[in-house]
Amino acid sequence: MRVKFNRLHNFFPKTRPVRYNNRAGIFSFNQRFRVSQPQKASQNEYWSVDSQPAKLSGPVALWKAPAVLATFAILSMLTLIVLQNDTLLGAFFPANDWIFAPVPGQHFIAIRHFLLVFFVSFGLFSNGPFLTRLKFIADLCLSFLVICLAIDLFSVFLSHSFDAPISLRNLQIATGLVGFALFSARLYSWGEMPSPVHMKVTPTHPGRSFGRFWILVAAAGVFSWWVNQLDLETVTWLRGRALLGGLGPGVFLFLPSFFLLMYFLAMWDRRKEDQTDDFDQDVTIVIPAHNEEYIIADTLKAVDRAAGHYKGRVIVYVVNNNSVDATFDVAQATFASFENAEGRVINEPRAGKAHALNKGFAAVQTELVIRIDADTQIDKDSLHLALRHFKDPQLGCLGGVPNTQGRSFFERARLAEVLINHGYYAIANTAIDGQVAIPGMFAVYRSALVRHLGGFAFGLNGEDSDMSMRIGELGYRIQVDPYVRYESEVPATYAHMREQRMRWFRSAFHITARCRQATEIGNPSLRGWVILPIMLLNTSVRTMGLPLVIFGLIEFLEPFGTGPRPLWTAIAAVILGAPTLVGVAAVLINRTPRAVLCLPEYTVFRLMRAYFTLESMLSVKLSGKKKTTAIHLEALEQITLPHESLLENGAVRTPGDA
Repeated sequence: MRVKFNRLHNFFPKTRPVRYNNRAGIFSFNQRFRVSQPQKASQNEYWSVDSQPAKLSGPVALWKAPAVLATFAILSMLTLIVLQNDTLLGAFFPANDWIFAPVPGQHFIAIRHFLLVFFVSFGLFSNGPFLTRLKFIADLCLSFLVICLAIDLFSVFLSHSFDAPISLRNLQIATGLVGFALFSARLYSWGEMPSPVHMKVTPTHPGRSFGRFWILVAAAGVFSWWVNQLDLETVTWLRGRALLGGLGPGVFLFLPSFFLLMYFLAMWDRRKEDQTDDFDQDVTIVIPAHNEEYIIADTLKAVDRAAGHYKGRVIVYVVNNNSVDATFDVAQATFASFENAEGRVINEPRAGKAHALNKGFAAVQTELVIRIDADTQIDKDSLHLALRHFKDPQLGCLGGVPNTQGRSFFERARLAEVLINHGYYAIANTAIDGQVAIPGMFAVYRSALVRHLGGFAFGLNGEDSDMSMRIGELGYRIQVDPYVRYESEVPATYAHMREQRMRWFRSAFHITARCRQATEIGNPSLRGWVILPIMLLNTSVRTMGLPLVIFGLIEFLEPFGTGPRPLWTAIAAVILGAPTLVGVAAVLINRTPRAVLCLPEYTVFRLMRAYFTLESMLSVKLSGKKKTTAIHLEALEQITLPHESLLENGAVRTPGDA
């Protein structure tokens, strides 16, 4: 008797890939055999409906990013040869770059040529129909050339009218920054993005935020200029070699000194807070869980231990989000063994973390609520250290600093990364009320604010950043406490790290699009006017990080005659440079000196992040229309502000309304 193929397929269902379990020590592999339990999920499965919002992004084949880099390298070499040897081009562009006017001085890299070649290489492999990709390339290149022409004409005007010529190196720095910004702006406008949400933009002290920002910018600029003027051997050495792209020692020092000043100011602000431990308000913890059978017990036991060190009542909801493993049973069994907290499991059949969060928040009866990822184990002191801050009625959202044990390459690199990003930059941003993202690994909210804002958005990346951003724009403070620690799972395989970082890096664009009202001129928002554009610019710089190193190596190794070749020290400065200085400062400030030993691995990891950022940007769907397209974002229909007692107490009034 012959069995039809489709019946055999049903009998031997397709299995999911298994990946590394940090605690069990099981390494990733793709199962080459079939299993007889079609409903059993793979252990430690990481891919979900949230990994790649279908309407906003598409899959990126593993060969695509290497193809971009290879195309970029080939086009760079060929076009540099043409630019060097073509007599007509040499006559019009004697600087061996697309400089449209005679400018005094020299530069160390043909940054305009680099940007144009990158625009073409990226556009050819971007996510969209071929004709749309060609239009995208044309828009990028023509816009950039027009801007370059305008900058060059302006420099000529200054030189002839005011005898104030701009050096070629400074001209290249300016156009390089413009090129980075143009790339992110055009990808944002051409890409499919979430529809904007209606926002009430009422920051509490916009004058204070902008005033502090510009004072710190001026202070960092004066300090960098002063150091640059000193006749120091190190400064002379840096100036003689120049950093890749023409950056001198003054620009090199500006950002590290700026963030260091912000950090010290933020820590000064903390001294004025009431940090006594006499706080015992009840709190609810919501944990969305999708196929978390392997780790949910550890997460819940950590919560129970922390509840034992907190004076108030702790209620825990595990939201079983469409799991096909034993997540429900394991959570129920763990709740039965609780000694300090109480909890129950709630089922949410709709796939998606936002759906699970919204279902859990619908059951919350307390004024304060914490969301914790199912793979996150909080320290025993985290609850009372975090919740004591909410004696301040203007505090709307608070986060902590992740921790790792440093047991593998990714964990050691991640340890340095979290100390820099969460333990340093995030705290520094609070000095100017400029923090946007409180990661959902551990975040404390006033529950009425979440209800007031309609719950967590589904269908985009960064639903946690969207929530904290909007709470901040209501006029509430967003804060990070470096003493609130928790351990969150670090991807142990390349595939999992790739999925995580592509999702994270797309979120900068998604949050900017969704919170677009904060960027409008009529809304005095430092986050909208300054921080969100900087986030996009930083994403653009990371996207071009590896191509920039490749371009520098090409000019360094090949005799293309593009002026003084960049020295190997200049190329190394792109890889090391200011981030290394910041890394050393951050790990020492966080009193974790062992993390200094992780900085070499973090340096390698930064190159991997740049590669993942390139892949993430390649996943953005080009719409063919330079406008934001609407998508369906489901609001929290179960919570229509049911707990009026919280509203009567003024929980969702902006601080300025009082």
